[in-house]
Amino acid sequence: MGSGWDTEDWDGESEDDWPSGWDDPKRTAWMDKWAPRCPIRNPQRVGHLLGYREREPGRLQLRVSMRPGTDGVCDAIVEETDDAVHVRVMLCFEDREDSWEDREYWDCPVHVDLERPLGDRPVITADHGEALPLFVPNW
Repeated sequence: MGSGWDTEDWDGESEDDWPSGWDDPKRTAWMDKWAPRCPIRNPQRVGHLLGYREREPGRLQLRVSMRPGTDGVCDAIVEETDDAVHVRVMLCFEDREDSWEDREYWDCPVHVDLERPLGDRPVITADHGEALPLFVPNW
């Protein structure tokens, strides 16, 4: 598909599991928007989003589960509508046999700017269409 991914795609399934009726142009358009290639050509994975909060009006903080071996966030993609904010985070990370031995995860912040304050719009994952929970720091 030319996306820079091996077998990861729209929801972590193989390319054989794309929704029926998605022709190549639709698939390519989706990938261009929601799975851009890493600018330095690192392997990528979809980040697991844990929650969100609006740090200040128009500045959204996403919480992503990140493993210590990850090279960091490659891209945070946002699509705003009047009714919702859809988000996806791509991590620079290469799966390796030895990486599965380490199961430590960090809860890391990722900041994105919105076109307007969040208000009462839900923040929804682009991968599963589920609303993220509000993240409230426990300090």
